Amino acid sequence: MKNEINSEFENRIKQRFDESVTTLDASTLSRLTTLRNQVLDNAGESASGRSLWVPMGAFATICTAIVIYSLIPHENVENKTFVDEIDIISELELYENLDFYEWLEQHELPS
Repeated sequence: MKNEINSEFENRIKQRFDESVTTLDASTLSRLTTLRNQVLDNAGESASGRSLWVPMGAFATICTAIVIYSLIPHENVENKTFVDEIDIISELELYENLDFYEWLEQHELPS
């Protein structure tokens, strides 16, 4: 129902517009055509100028991101892994000598 109302309204608007265009005199039509062509020519020039800025902006953004990423300090994964391995080795030695530590606790000399 709503679409039918909108469609009817659009049809009436289009019909009135078409009628107003057909009743224009030749000098007005000529001026409108000249202005339309000028606008289309200018739009083509500005669009080509804008199309150059898009890749340049993307390139500048990528370069900025690379510089910022390189300035952020990162953890050294190799050193962290090495430290973790040393901790694991020392824990293994503790478990290997666990019997000795139990014996020592039972037979500790009084001080």
